[in-house]
Amino acid sequence: MRTGAIVARLFHDYIKGQWPALAAAIVCMLITSAMTMTLAWIVQPAVKELFFHKNASMLTIIPLAALGVLWVRAASFYAQQTLVGTLGERVVAAAQRDMFDNLIRRDLASLNAVHSGQFVSNFLYDATLMRDAISKGLAAIGMESVQLVGLAGLMIYQDWKLAVLSVIVLPLVAWAMERIGSSVRRAASRGMVETGNLTTALSEALDGRRIVKAYGLEEHVSVRADVRIAERLRHLLKVVRTSAAAIPTADVFAGIVTAGTLFYAGYQTIHNELDLSRFASFLTAMLLAQQPVRNLSQLWAFVSSGVTAASRVFAVIDAKPEIVDVPNAKPLLIARAPRGGAIQFKDVSFAYRADNAAQALDHVTLDIAPGQKIALVGPSGAGKTTIFNLLLRFYDSDSGTIAIDGADIRSVTLQSLRAGIALVTQEPVLFDETVAENILLGRPQASQDEIEAAAKAAAAHDFIKALPEGYGTRVGEAGMKLSGGQRQRVAIARAMLRNAPILLLDEATSALDTESERQVQDALAALMKSRTTIVIAHRLSTVQDADRIHVLDKGRIVESGTHGELMARGGLYARLYQNNLDDTGMAVAESRTA
Repeated sequence: MRTGAIVARLFHDYIKGQWPALAAAIVCMLITSAMTMTLAWIVQPAVKELFFHKNASMLTIIPLAALGVLWVRAASFYAQQTLVGTLGERVVAAAQRDMFDNLIRRDLASLNAVHSGQFVSNFLYDATLMRDAISKGLAAIGMESVQLVGLAGLMIYQDWKLAVLSVIVLPLVAWAMERIGSSVRRAASRGMVETGNLTTALSEALDGRRIVKAYGLEEHVSVRADVRIAERLRHLLKVVRTSAAAIPTADVFAGIVTAGTLFYAGYQTIHNELDLSRFASFLTAMLLAQQPVRNLSQLWAFVSSGVTAASRVFAVIDAKPEIVDVPNAKPLLIARAPRGGAIQFKDVSFAYRADNAAQALDHVTLDIAPGQKIALVGPSGAGKTTIFNLLLRFYDSDSGTIAIDGADIRSVTLQSLRAGIALVTQEPVLFDETVAENILLGRPQASQDEIEAAAKAAAAHDFIKALPEGYGTRVGEAGMKLSGGQRQRVAIARAMLRNAPILLLDEATSALDTESERQVQDALAALMKSRTTIVIAHRLSTVQDADRIHVLDKGRIVESGTHGELMARGGLYARLYQNNLDDTGMAVAESRTA
């Protein structure tokens, strides 16, 4: 996207809605500029009346007038800076809201394609650069330009010949600033990429802190971060050096103008053609005008970095998810079993990457009757989790159809599809909120009594009440203030509160101790009644009582039947059973259920 288009979009999408603040800021800019011009003009009567005519009556008036002008300028400048700064912060906040709203609605494939650290960089670093471009850019374009025009007008009024000499180099200044801005934009773009890489390294180190400590990887992750810091620093220093050249470049041209002005003024003085009071006012205006020129010379540096940042922000906002509601999609209403909750996979194939020859699912067909408990077992990578991902439309299958109660899930709204399904994963996901708020995510309109009932059913109520603030206790980042088993029980309580017709359990009891698992299994057994349940199973306790067990291998269903039937068959399921489905051992799991 071109610079002009990016700036136009910023104004149209974000700044246009802030017109009252922008209009007030412009008024303040005009007042500030007028006061600066007035200050330069006051020099003429001051020199003429006080120093030449020695007019005592003006001895108080002129200093008080100068004082008043400076005070008004200070007040208007403060108001202008506050208004423009507020405008910049509001624009960034609105852009961040748009970024997050779009980001959270993307499908998993696009989210997984970019590390979360890159998105954090977009939210924080890029947004900050965009804010600076708006606030400082507006100030430069607004106040400095108006101030420069006003001072130039005063210079022309006092001596148009000297004024022409003073502004003749402005096109050269503009050319130099454009060159500097282009260089800044290229370096800033690379700096933003490296900022994302650094954020990625930091987030990975913190997310994997247990492994870092366990394997003594502190040096490894430190070196990894150092490399990214050094690379980021290299590009940012180029931005610093190039941006720093803006004001000196303006000063070089200002020096030429000042020397030429003094030479010409001296020539006029020698030939008695110069009014000293008018020249004093002209010189004051010219010197004051150098500050706007200096400030405007920095504009390209700020704008170039800000435009680059804005282009990255807009790239996040404009990205469209591939998995969306089809036109005229209808809500899916899933009835309770035995009237509803039937699930059918018909000749479904899927690969996570288009260029990947290995199929995650390869012509899979499943018929699950309402209210059935179905178990999915098989080696790692067999396709068990992929079935969950496709059923929830985290991804769309490459071929075949998936239906619930006869309705193709692609023809119904995503919101209604997912509202009818409760998911409990092997690794529980909690947010840094209170225990009650984490459970309430299952059904936001639920009452406190319903929250506690769900917690009791998940064997979580007792430990929650023992927490410092009970249900009002914050669980910390990713729930790290709770043990693994406690986090899992809170997640199960959330699924119970959702009370959905279809239940997906990805080894939901793997993190529980024996007593808690027994309690939760009893609760899950009650929850499964009148619900269609699919369990990804590694433990025998979640397999033996299933209505049907499907064994997957390399994306295909290779066996189906009850536990007894599959054991009698002596195939892959029997071998998995004999070799243990997980590290706890099938024999141990069997002894728990005996």
